[in-house]
Amino acid sequence: MAVDASGPPKGTASSGSASAPATHPSVWAAMAFEFAPVGLAVVDENGCFEVANRRFCQLSGLVAESLRGSKVCDHLPVRELIDEEVDDIPPVEWQELEIADGACSLLMTVSSLRQPEARLLTLLARDEEHALMAGQDALTGLANAWLFHDRLYHAAERADRLGQQLALLLIELDDIEALRKRLGPAAIWSLLHQVSRRIDHTFRGEDSLARLDQARWGVLIEHPVTAESLQSAALRFQEAMDAPFDAGSRPQLLTTSIGIARYPVDSDQHDALLGLAEAALANARKAGPANHAFHDTRLRRQIEEQASFRLQLHEALMAPSQHFRVVYQPQLDPATLRCMGFEALVRWQHPRRGLLHPRDFLPVAAEMGQLIRLDRWVLEQVIKLHQHWRATGDRLALLGVSVNLAAPTLEQDVFDGRPLDHFLRQQGVELGWLALEIEVQSLLRVGESQGHLLKRLVQLDVSLVVDELGVTPLDLYQLATLPVTRAKISRELVSRLGRKRPADLTLEALARSFEIIGLAATVVGVETESQLKAVRKQGFDRFQGNLVSPPMDGDVVSAWCAARSEDN
Repeated sequence: MAVDASGPPKGTASSGSASAPATHPSVWAAMAFEFAPVGLAVVDENGCFEVANRRFCQLSGLVAESLRGSKVCDHLPVRELIDEEVDDIPPVEWQELEIADGACSLLMTVSSLRQPEARLLTLLARDEEHALMAGQDALTGLANAWLFHDRLYHAAERADRLGQQLALLLIELDDIEALRKRLGPAAIWSLLHQVSRRIDHTFRGEDSLARLDQARWGVLIEHPVTAESLQSAALRFQEAMDAPFDAGSRPQLLTTSIGIARYPVDSDQHDALLGLAEAALANARKAGPANHAFHDTRLRRQIEEQASFRLQLHEALMAPSQHFRVVYQPQLDPATLRCMGFEALVRWQHPRRGLLHPRDFLPVAAEMGQLIRLDRWVLEQVIKLHQHWRATGDRLALLGVSVNLAAPTLEQDVFDGRPLDHFLRQQGVELGWLALEIEVQSLLRVGESQGHLLKRLVQLDVSLVVDELGVTPLDLYQLATLPVTRAKISRELVSRLGRKRPADLTLEALARSFEIIGLAATVVGVETESQLKAVRKQGFDRFQGNLVSPPMDGDVVSAWCAARSEDN
C-alpha cells in the first residue's frame, strides 16, 4: 500500500480490477481498538472516560455510550490506579479487581499514553487466555460470541445436509440502562450471571447457548423447529424469568425480549440470521417488555390462529353433543355390493370452517390429551344408535359397527378410574356387533404390555380390528398372536393402486398373508372402479369408500339401506 504522508493513502490497483481508494491506517487502528480481544479504554488526565471498546464494556458491565466524560472511579474500584502520576505508572502491572462480590475476577493494568497525560486501561478476566481459547464467556461460563458463530456455521451445514431447519433466538434483558443507573455496575454483573444460569437451566442440553454481548444471549435450536415449538420455548423461558432475582438488598424482577429467526426459511445465508433475529428483537421491544417476535410476522398470526383453534376445540370437547357428529360409512361385499356393516366416523361442526374431518382436529386433540374424552363420547353415541335400531326392530341391528380408538383409550383407568372393558360392560348391552379398530403399531404395543385387556374385550364378544396396514412395517408373527379377527388396508396404499406397481404387489402379498394366518380384511378408501376391481381380484371380502357411499348421518342410514335393497 502506498502511503501519502500528507493524508490518506493513495489507492493501489490490483491485477484485473479497477483501482479503488485504500483504507487509511487510522481506520484500521480504530477497528483494531474496537474489536480487540481484551478490554481497552482511554482515560483523560481528570480520570474520566474518553472511549472504551466492546470487550471493556462486556467485562465491566458498562455501556460505551454512557461512559464518555464519566469518572472511572464511579464505575470501577480503581481509584489508586487512576490517581498515580503518569511517570509513576509501571510498564505492566496487573491489579486484581473483584466485581459483584466475586462473581467475576478481573485483571487490570494502567498504561501511560503520554499525550496529554492520558491513560490506557487494559482489562481482562483472570482466566481470559483460557476462556478465549475455549470459546467461553468469562462471566457466565457459556459459549462466547466467537464460538456461537462457529456453532451457527456448523448447524447450518447440518441443516442443509439433512434437509432440516434451525432457529436462532436472540434474548436481551429489558431496560438495562435503567437497571444500571438504579442498581450500579456491581449488581448488574451479578444479575447477568443469574440470568445466564436461568437460560442454561431452561433450554435443553442439545440447544447451543451463548452470551453474545453485555445483556444479550443467543440460543440455537436445531430440532424441532416449528412455529409452535419455538413459541413454546420462548414462553417457557419468559415464564422462568418470573421469579425474582437477587440484587443484594432486595429482590429484583427482570424481563427479557426475544427475537426469533429461522434458517433457511427466513434466509438461506446463515451469517444473515443474526441480523434477522435482531430485527425481530426490535419488533418485540416495540410491543413492550417480556415480548417475543418472529422475523416472519405471519408466524405470529398463524400461532394466534392455532391458539384460537385449540381453544375452540377445547370448548367443543366440553360439550361434544353440541359440536360433533357421528357419521357412518357402509362396508360392502365387493362381489354383491351388499352392506355388511358400518364404520363410525366423527366430524366437528366448526363455527367458521364448517364440517371438519378427523385429520383436521384429531392431532390437536391428541396434543391436548383429549382423545379419550372424544372416543368415549363416540362410543356412547354408537351404542345409543344401535340400541335404537334394536328397539325398533331395524335389520341394521344385525350388522356390525366398527369404531376407531386412539391408543391412550386402551390404557388402564382412563374412564373415570376404570379400564375400557369395564366402561363397555357398564353400558348393559350385548356387544357382539361392536368392533374396535386400533392402529397397528399401537395394537402391537398394547399386545405386549396389556394383553389381558385385549382378552377381556374378546370375552365381552367385542371384535378387534388392526388398522392402517399396508405402508408400515409389519411383523406377521406378532400379529398372528393377537386376538384380532380383521385387518384394514390403509387408504394410502389403495390410492396408489394401478399407478405404482409396488402398491399392487403389496396388496397381493397382504391378501396371501392374511389368508394364511386366517385374518379377514377390509379395504378402505375405494374411490374408483379400477380400485374396486383390484379388491375383487385379490379376494377381499369387504371394502368401503366414496365410490359406493360417503359417510352419512345415523338417521338416514336406514333409508339408504332400504333404497339399495329396492334397487337390488
